[in-house]
Amino acid sequence: MSLSRIKTPTGEAHVGTDHVETLDASDPKLETGGDFIEDSSPSAYLYTCIIATAIGGMLFGYDTGVISGVLVVLGSDLDGKPLENWEKELITALCAAGSLIGAIIAGLTADRFGRKAVIWFASVLFTIGALVQATSYSVVQMCIGRILVGLGVGSASMIIPVYIAEISPAKYRGRMISIDMVFLGTGSLLAYAFDAAFYRVPHGWRYMVGLGALPSILLGATLFLCPESPRQLLSKGKSEECLKTLQRTYPKASESQISQMMLSLEIGVAQARAMNEEMSTTKALKELVTVPAYRRPAIVACGLFLFQQICGFNTLMYYSSTLFQIIGFDDPIAVGTVVAGTNWIFTVTSVFLIDRIGRRRLLLWTMWGMPVFLTIVAVVFQYIPLDRETLELEERTTGWPAMVVLVFMILFVISYAAGLGCVPWQANELLPLEVRAVGTMLMNAFNWGPNMIVSLTFLSMMRGISPSGTFGFYAALSFLGYVFVFFFYPEVANMTLEEVRKVFEHGFGVRYAEDWRTQRKAGLATHRIQ
Repeated sequence: MSLSRIKTPTGEAHVGTDHVETLDASDPKLETGGDFIEDSSPSAYLYTCIIATAIGGMLFGYDTGVISGVLVVLGSDLDGKPLENWEKELITALCAAGSLIGAIIAGLTADRFGRKAVIWFASVLFTIGALVQATSYSVVQMCIGRILVGLGVGSASMIIPVYIAEISPAKYRGRMISIDMVFLGTGSLLAYAFDAAFYRVPHGWRYMVGLGALPSILLGATLFLCPESPRQLLSKGKSEECLKTLQRTYPKASESQISQMMLSLEIGVAQARAMNEEMSTTKALKELVTVPAYRRPAIVACGLFLFQQICGFNTLMYYSSTLFQIIGFDDPIAVGTVVAGTNWIFTVTSVFLIDRIGRRRLLLWTMWGMPVFLTIVAVVFQYIPLDRETLELEERTTGWPAMVVLVFMILFVISYAAGLGCVPWQANELLPLEVRAVGTMLMNAFNWGPNMIVSLTFLSMMRGISPSGTFGFYAALSFLGYVFVFFFYPEVANMTLEEVRKVFEHGFGVRYAEDWRTQRKAGLATHRIQ
């Protein structure tokens, strides 16, 4: 079988001989010579690289968590007066707005300048933004700092999962991307810890936001340990550097295994290059819409992020201290820390489950609880006497309803963290290489756009349609998310990135992916590119 012409979703593309030689199926380089390298255990060096870049997840997590405590203790430090609710919403939402812009910038530059350059850019922006916030004396300056932080967070959230997916073995890719989520949860937990530590310190919020510069500085420093993505290196014609990276990443691999991996990458990159010739970002976006094999994974990936954001979880991350203060807890930051700790524990748990159980099953086994628990919260809120205009208690204490709300909020967080909080960040693996950067940019638009809307409207919804109406609304959206996963999200655990692209050539591939897994267990699936 000649591979000088590669079949693509839009037809056949000729591969230039300057990139990949004409190959024959009988070529010994196509034989595995043993276990496939993508099934091998990750090396200590590979884990080091993934942990180093996953520090970028702390940027997202820290900012998400820290603003919750900041809003409670800001007092009159900005412009000499207490913040109004719309100002709190604006300060919270501008980070998401900056993140949306940062994700777009990262998507437009990731292929041209490389994954590492974009991550460095993110660390610099976040550091500057954290310092601007810490020295703020006006709402305007605080908003500027929030936008700068958002630019860094958005850039990192867009490119780090892509980088990890491209350097990870297929068998371990899910749990390795999940390491980024562990760091996200860790950042959130650290934020709540610092919030609690500086809660009663005069102007302690400045320390809360200023310390956010530490993980970004650490990220920039540790990037020196990391190589560029092998697929990115090949796409730039740096074959020797790619080979050295693979040898260092897989130190126990045989020469034939390394050769096989190089060949697989060359074919995938050559296929992408053949289709990327004269393809602008506009054309890539157009093909994501018009080519079914691109459109389907884009719908699934963007849909996962959409439901991750509109289910209501980030109302807890951004406003948990405010929410628990509203319902009568004396130390709302401490209560918020319990929620953040729960999120961290079950995010870590998902790392050990995501490749063993699979992405689809993990979602279906956890997401059912989200609408159930939010519905109970919505019902119980009817027994909490709140002034709708001021969102203040009309009675001194609330008793059992406040405790019930806390318990079922924690159960909601467990359901979210173990599934929907983690799995969507794997979704860039669904996108073919030639549209992955642009597709991931689109995914982040569906991440940060709804995030901005949720953060900008939560307090207004609490006043406008009541707390019960607000959480009932989020419960309905959570149920729609479960339905979406059931019908449209295929299981791609343990597939190589080159095998994943075949799934969406068969509709949304839910049945096809299950058949593939059955065949693989029976020893009939093969890693060879057909």
